[in-house]
Amino acid sequence: MAPVPCGPYQCVESPVDWFVIDVLAIITVLWIIATFLYKGVKQYNVTRYPQIQIIIPYGQWESKLLANKPPMGAGRVISAFFKTLFVDVLAMNILKCEFGKSEREIVRTRTAKRVAKLLIVWGFVFAGIATTVAYITFPHNMIVLDFTHPARIAGMLGGVFMVVGALIWLSVRYKEVNYRGIWDWLGAEYLPIMVLLLSISGFVLQGAILAWAYYGEAAEAFLTFAIHFHAIPVALFFWAFFWTKADHIVYRIFWRIYEYADKELAGANTRLPPATLKPLNKTGKEIQPGY
Repeated sequence: MAPVPCGPYQCVESPVDWFVIDVLAIITVLWIIATFLYKGVKQYNVTRYPQIQIIIPYGQWESKLLANKPPMGAGRVISAFFKTLFVDVLAMNILKCEFGKSEREIVRTRTAKRVAKLLIVWGFVFAGIATTVAYITFPHNMIVLDFTHPARIAGMLGGVFMVVGALIWLSVRYKEVNYRGIWDWLGAEYLPIMVLLLSISGFVLQGAILAWAYYGEAAEAFLTFAIHFHAIPVALFFWAFFWTKADHIVYRIFWRIYEYADKELAGANTRLPPATLKPLNKTGKEIQPGY
């Protein structure tokens, strides 16, 4: 498959038809929504603020707490959402769960963990930008080969950020956690492992596409391997996300929105426990190993 000109760039036909990719993406989005509704909403994980069980059992949350409180209001919730997005998520202030089994462990590893999470989050941001720009600017069913294309630049930055962030996270966790076996390790570190595989396999796939574009049939076996090597981690990441410990990342976003929106309703009307209560992950009661 020889490269063909497409404007100022060189392109090659996509080895996987875009229609197939679109169908798989739609199915994946529907699955994510379904699992979020089942695991998050139906099982009350989106409202299970970590400190709340100190005050009220989860099963009585709706009947004894929320049902008797005034509504937060759409404006307050929307404002809390954007504050959470820009202040907490993109600045990585939200996932302050870099705590271990002691205060000393927090001091030793917290900075490294936050750097790792910042790199991973911004890696996904750049990957999302790359995907969006490619979908809009690439000719249909074609892939631009030039590394000077904006989608290529954003994609490479995102991949590098994810690789470095995942490696930092895994190295720190390996030193501080006594895993009980391979399944314990996979369950606890599912997210960084998948991020590492996603990014590495993405680079491998891009190399395979370049080889296929310039060497044709001689690179077809490499291309077939690279497609599957990338597709499997992508599927595992999204399809199994809410069935692993990594799901708390999404839930913490909702918890933080509740916290911001609830601050103006403090006192007798508050939905959340006092901020002076120590989080469970500082008492040694958190699931170990975890995030």
